[in-house]
Amino acid sequence: MPINYLRKIQLGEFNEENYRISPTKELESVIEGFYIFSKDPKNDTHLIFNDGFPVLVFLQNYEETVTVTRGKDAFEIKAVWASAGSIKNVYVKYNNNIDQVFIVRFYPNAFYRLFGLDAQYFRYHTITPFEHIAKNIYFSIAEFFECHSIEEKIAFVGSYVRNSPTETDTSETLDKTLDYIHKLKGKGTVRNVTNDAGVNYKWLERSFAKNIGLLPKEYIQLQRFIHAYIELAGSKEVDLMRIAISNGYYDSNHFLKDFKGYTGKTPLEYLKFQL
Repeated sequence: MPINYLRKIQLGEFNEENYRISPTKELESVIEGFYIFSKDPKNDTHLIFNDGFPVLVFLQNYEETVTVTRGKDAFEIKAVWASAGSIKNVYVKYNNNIDQVFIVRFYPNAFYRLFGLDAQYFRYHTITPFEHIAKNIYFSIAEFFECHSIEEKIAFVGSYVRNSPTETDTSETLDKTLDYIHKLKGKGTVRNVTNDAGVNYKWLERSFAKNIGLLPKEYIQLQRFIHAYIELAGSKEVDLMRIAISNGYYDSNHFLKDFKGYTGKTPLEYLKFQL
């Protein structure tokens, strides 16, 4: 999703224009949350990032589009996109005067099972038109956009989930390991995780590949970067070494390498782009 929205989710910065709606109890093992964000009128182009939770991002109307730029490649997506995996140097430009987006944030294993996808799908399709997925699983995007209120949209998604006979349980050990990584905010290594969480590396690697679609190292790296990004975006003075060290990087060069990989820009270039 746009990283500026993900930043608000991580910080819990919600208000009347940007807010979260909790799923009902019967949906809470599948959906982490429903989110409504008002688009920044000053900026039509946003960096896309994922912290391990797959998302569906719905525009306001069925005919609205975004242009996705990945490096030198660009393509257009209509109405709604899905994104997950390790997203690098991908930007979305809104092509219409969109005021608001509606985002559904899923638990990874539940998302892949719900939509009949292999967990490795997003390794090669980190951001994709949802119509490519929906046509195979009887989710009518056109009918979704006949819903006008947020309540109707949530009810539509909820009805689809309830009517999908999908097992969404994950290993309790994997869930605890993920919670442990989130608690560390990516400050650690795979070895730290295997030792402190008491799991075998081969089991961890297989479980992540099957249920998350990422290697443990990649997942940890996403957590580390998003928290470093949040600190950078909220800093009045840019001290890359301080930000790097406080977020588990060995030094500022390692942070710079990650930053350039995920954004295509240096931190200073990116901050200037955002202004």
